[in-house]
Amino acid sequence: MRRFCYWSLLLVAVAAVGGSAWSTSQLPPPANIRVTTIPQLNNEEQVFICPTDSNIIIANWRDFRTGYRQIGVGRSTDGGQTWVDSLIPPTMQYFGFSAWQSDPTMAVDRLGNFYMSVLDFLSAGGPGSSVISFYRSLDKGVSWEGPYVPDAPPGSSFEDKQFITVDRTGGPYDGNLYCAWARFYDGPNRIMFVRSTDGGVTFDDSVTVGPVQSSASCGTGWDAGQFAIPIVGADGAVHVFWMGTSLDSGIACATSTQIKHRISDDGGLLFGPEMLVTEVTGYMSAAGAINIYSMPVGDADISGGPHHGNLYLAFADIGPEGGLSDVDFIRSTDGGLTWSNRIQINDDEQANLNWQFHPWMIVNEDGVIICVFYDERFDVNNYNFDLLAAYSFDGGKTFTSNHRISSVSSSPNNAKEIPNNEPVVQPTDRTQPALVMSPQAGKIGEYIGVTAYYDKINAVWTDTRDGNQEVYTANWQMPMLEPRLQSPVNGALVKASVGLGVLPPKLEWSTSWKENDDRYQIEWTGLAGGSGTWTSTTNSFTAWAGDPPMPMVYAEGWYLWRVRTLNTAGTDSSAWSEYWMFYLDATPPAQPSLLSPSNGATLSDRTPLLDWSIAMDNLAVTYDMYLSTDPAFAAGPATTVYTALTDTQYQIATDLALSPYYWKVTATDAVGWTSSSTVGSFVVDTSCCSGSTGNVNDGVIEQPDLSDLSLLISYLIQTPRPALPCLAEANIDATGSIDLTDLSMLISRLTGVLLTLPNCP
Repeated sequence: MRRFCYWSLLLVAVAAVGGSAWSTSQLPPPANIRVTTIPQLNNEEQVFICPTDSNIIIANWRDFRTGYRQIGVGRSTDGGQTWVDSLIPPTMQYFGFSAWQSDPTMAVDRLGNFYMSVLDFLSAGGPGSSVISFYRSLDKGVSWEGPYVPDAPPGSSFEDKQFITVDRTGGPYDGNLYCAWARFYDGPNRIMFVRSTDGGVTFDDSVTVGPVQSSASCGTGWDAGQFAIPIVGADGAVHVFWMGTSLDSGIACATSTQIKHRISDDGGLLFGPEMLVTEVTGYMSAAGAINIYSMPVGDADISGGPHHGNLYLAFADIGPEGGLSDVDFIRSTDGGLTWSNRIQINDDEQANLNWQFHPWMIVNEDGVIICVFYDERFDVNNYNFDLLAAYSFDGGKTFTSNHRISSVSSSPNNAKEIPNNEPVVQPTDRTQPALVMSPQAGKIGEYIGVTAYYDKINAVWTDTRDGNQEVYTANWQMPMLEPRLQSPVNGALVKASVGLGVLPPKLEWSTSWKENDDRYQIEWTGLAGGSGTWTSTTNSFTAWAGDPPMPMVYAEGWYLWRVRTLNTAGTDSSAWSEYWMFYLDATPPAQPSLLSPSNGATLSDRTPLLDWSIAMDNLAVTYDMYLSTDPAFAAGPATTVYTALTDTQYQIATDLALSPYYWKVTATDAVGWTSSSTVGSFVVDTSCCSGSTGNVNDGVIEQPDLSDLSLLISYLIQTPRPALPCLAEANIDATGSIDLTDLSMLISRLTGVLLTLPNCP
């Protein structure tokens, strides 16, 4: 192929940068603190800061210190630096000393009253073996009341995964406690909902928000779903989200997993119709036999700020590009009626090669979104995972660089029951689930927790650095992170705007600090020379509108750029981001020249080979060849465009009609600059007079003579050309075109140099 490629330029640019780029923030992790003091495993945590005294933090988790699941409760009175942990005593459990407890969840109202919900169940299982219990503390976790149980006594169902929330809006339903969960019968399950209007002491009758599913093609008896999450919007509306199967009502029973949604505008009494939010993968299994689900987690902005009323959801999912799971994010700005396109919260450069999972999310009093999640990027070969955080200061439009929270990676090999120490058998193919050696109870649970009070943040997670699953926590202030670069993507080829000069592209990055207090400094350097520094008050920069404006003439070539965040007070700044680079292309390819057939040629070949010159350019070039019976190349049946050609030839594959043709070639480089050749023409005419070759004037079977020679000379040199009665006889050398070679052969025949010429076919 006769073309020039840009990849060598990219290699030169990479070498010039030196070293490997990073994606995770370089800010060190905050101090990690162990909450639990027992040697047995613990997992599945929740946590909340008291809004009336931010030194008080309450957490709960699944606790295995007695041999099987109980609920541990931790309380800190010094902002999470030290903790006192204990179990919910058997005397406060619904089934008493024979009970097991699991699935701890938590909420706090705006007055500082804490609420816990747990699943109380009997080891025998089966109908009537479980209830949902509620506990509350009116003294900031010093003491607890309960259990308070909706739908008691237990019926024929088994309850599971009950998540709770409380209205903190200050509106007419302020203080209402809401719970959503999956209810299993002997057959398929359904999604349930219940509310309490007196602080979790009594409850209304539970209602079904996600019924058992059926369709004409799939039949009846399909589970409604799992992982129901209630969220209270800024207007007091109750939103219930869950992960469920969508059934096809057509002939084929096609199913897909989706996040579903119902809304109550009257404080949880009545719900509107079921809505589908987005399709998701559903169930996944990460290396280490860690179960992952596309469960929706989220929160609402009730801050009164610029993004007040927004709803946010995060979930683990494998996107259309395949690979391993990411943490994806969507938002709604209209109360949950419509949702944005998803963006990816994790920022690792090879996201499809790493597992990201178990996100949890909260919105603080300033409207900042805080999301924590597990991530394998720091120890891919051993499948070890860490806790990371990311923040959005612009209402979920962008997320910051990821901030590592755990200071030591955790191993799934240590996530197992005591006393069994058998290792997990890891798969060779990391996209496949691990082979689990029994027993592997616990697995690190299915969720974690994060809480915030303004800039103060606390997270709890399952950590195995001590050889088993333990509850760890970290406390930190809202960080100012180096910006997360977005556009143009690293290594991009960019078409320069050309006006008063060559102009670079718009540079964009994630908002990295509070929107009213942030500004940014941008540095650039050209690998062929030139550099500069600019500032911006937004998370983008356009050269000709800068502060100060950038010079408007730039050379074509590679450019490096990076950004750092500053506060408007000038008292703090982040580290610089990594360098990204782009190639600025300001010139079109060279004009291609038409080589063959020669302009005006008459061809007897109805499938000719068209050939043109290389259009030289610094970037890869493709070609479009236009062939038409219309000299204006009007769109329609008269014109055919042969597109995306990477070589400088095209072989016509089907017979052309006997007609005059016009052709041209357009060269397009990798950023879209184009150049076009001049227009050429040729005639396809395969007429044969059945005479001797060279007898061009009448086709009579006779030897060519001087009249044939005279007519051929006139045809080749005169404009306009005279008609040739017999084109095939004139194409003496059978090349498809009539040219000087044919004239030379005819002269040779007439002078006796050639004794014969080929017969006309």
